[in-house]
Amino acid sequence: MNRRLAWLSAVLLLAGCAQNTSSQQEGATTDPDMMPDDMIYPPSQGKTTAPKTTPTSTSSESVLPEPEVTLPPKAVEPPPLIAKPETPKPKPKPQPVVRVTPDGKLILGREEWVMFPQANNPVKATVDEGAAMSSIGVTGLTAFERDGKEWVKFKTGGKQVELPVERWMKPKNGQDREAVVKLSAKLGDLNELTEFVLKAGKGIVLGVNFIRDVAIVDTKRQFVQPKVK
Repeated sequence: MNRRLAWLSAVLLLAGCAQNTSSQQEGATTDPDMMPDDMIYPPSQGKTTAPKTTPTSTSSESVLPEPEVTLPPKAVEPPPLIAKPETPKPKPKPQPVVRVTPDGKLILGREEWVMFPQANNPVKATVDEGAAMSSIGVTGLTAFERDGKEWVKFKTGGKQVELPVERWMKPKNGQDREAVVKLSAKLGDLNELTEFVLKAGKGIVLGVNFIRDVAIVDTKRQFVQPKVK
């Protein structure tokens, strides 16, 4: 009887100790914030982390490979060129102006400078092979008599001139007759005493009577002969 009581007391004592130990353990683990994650959530039952997924292309989209970029080869710079000194070009020799034909006739352009003794400076004259007579424009033309001969006085180039009349000409248009006088005209190396018709107005024309047998005309040129001083 005493053994049974002793054994029962020992069993009850052990049961009380076990209950206290279980209560202490439950009290220690009731606060989840104080427990580590592996105790709260065991590997088999704890919180799970969603696995990272890699987007995959659908059947309607195709993934193109990135094009390979090929860099062009680096250009090799040529060595700097050393400029050679330019050789001076020889200046063309001036061609001599042909003023005389092989048979000795003067070459006249369509315009030339002519000098009259009554003028102070050379004046421009038109060379016209279509005009039979040479002419000179004058102003203030007046006829008078001197020593029984007919004379005329007129102004040309701003200078008063008096000359005897060689003859009178009647123009084809039926106007008043025109006086013809002789004037010494110098053109280049040519110095000719030539008949000139005095016409009202301005301008000098060298006609056929001046150039006949002594000169030829090149209408593409002008002022071929040097200006007489």
